[in-house]
Amino acid sequence: MTQADRTGSAGVATRRENEGAVAEEVPLPHTAAATRVIAAGPVARKDRLAALDGLRFLAALSVVLFHFIGQTPQAMIVVWGRPYQTTFPALHGYFAFGRLGVDLFFLISGFVICMSAWGRTPRDFFISRVTRLYPMYWVAIVVSACVIYLADSPFGHPNPRVLFANFTMLQTPLGVANLDPVYWTLWPELCFYLTFAVVVWKGLTHQRVVIFCGLWTVAAVLAPSAHIPLLTLIVNPTSAPYFIAGMSFYLMYRYRPTPLLWGIVAMSWLLALHFLLAPHGGRNNWDTWSPWRGWLVLVTTVFFLLVGAIALGWTRWIRWRGLTVAGAMTFPLYLLHDTLGMTVAHHYGDRVAPATLVGVTVSILILLSYLAHRFVERPIALAMRRSLNTAAFGLQPPTPRP
Repeated sequence: MTQADRTGSAGVATRRENEGAVAEEVPLPHTAAATRVIAAGPVARKDRLAALDGLRFLAALSVVLFHFIGQTPQAMIVVWGRPYQTTFPALHGYFAFGRLGVDLFFLISGFVICMSAWGRTPRDFFISRVTRLYPMYWVAIVVSACVIYLADSPFGHPNPRVLFANFTMLQTPLGVANLDPVYWTLWPELCFYLTFAVVVWKGLTHQRVVIFCGLWTVAAVLAPSAHIPLLTLIVNPTSAPYFIAGMSFYLMYRYRPTPLLWGIVAMSWLLALHFLLAPHGGRNNWDTWSPWRGWLVLVTTVFFLLVGAIALGWTRWIRWRGLTVAGAMTFPLYLLHDTLGMTVAHHYGDRVAPATLVGVTVSILILLSYLAHRFVERPIALAMRRSLNTAAFGLQPPTPRP
């Protein structure tokens, strides 16, 4: 779902959607920047940012390993039945940083969503997002519910009301717990889509995206001190800097770097670190790993640098198709690993060597995620897309039956 260009005389080129779900054709204005892509001919498909797919998979894998190895001491006891000192004493402190993979997800999402929405109508954007998020999410909820309600999992047996609310993906504003804790990231994503849809409706331009980034930054700064729950719920202050930086990086990729865009990225980086290190009110509690706080700054900075390198075109030489496949199965891996993986660790943690159990389970989860994407997520998404593409979205009633 990529395109690199500047506004100018119109030319057309095609790229595939970088999320790996559905291929799409998008208009690509012909400019000096776009000429480099068009001139390459068949390379346009290879230049679909395989490095971004690879980063996405690494982010998912880091979250998976965090849940197995680096969770809080209390969570490790719940999952493994014993403290981390007897399971992963040497690795626990390192893999605790795997939770930062979610921040990398948000950073990539800002880049990718801005890229995929360019030149689309609000209808196209809506269909793209719905068919991207909901099919695999619904499948994951069904799988997770079966495990949670039918097996002895460390997730308890929540009220069925929780299950029904989670199917809507609106459990956070409804004040309902996530059926699987990893679902918390879907609300910031959904808020980003909903607010960004306003810009899509007006028509994406460099200026409008920059203004959107500026307004969101101001809202994210004011929300914590304004004590307006609705504002905080919508702007997601702790996640906003990553989305904003991702959009700015995409503008660099599509046009060229400017002092203004670098300024937005720098401000986002500073705010990200501020919220990350906040002793109260932030979504991360790093008290257990307080000696490692300097590494938090380093890891977050590396994330920004990696996406910046992609935005500047330094990774165009990376064209391995395997990265595209890995990126495509990232969403299933993220949604399925927690309930399934933690239940396996809960049941077999005292029977199998922890390192062996983690290695085997993660390998199976990766294979399962590929199969889920190939034979479940993609077919359902394509069917939904075909159906929605032919549906009438107007408020007028359909033609009466004869």
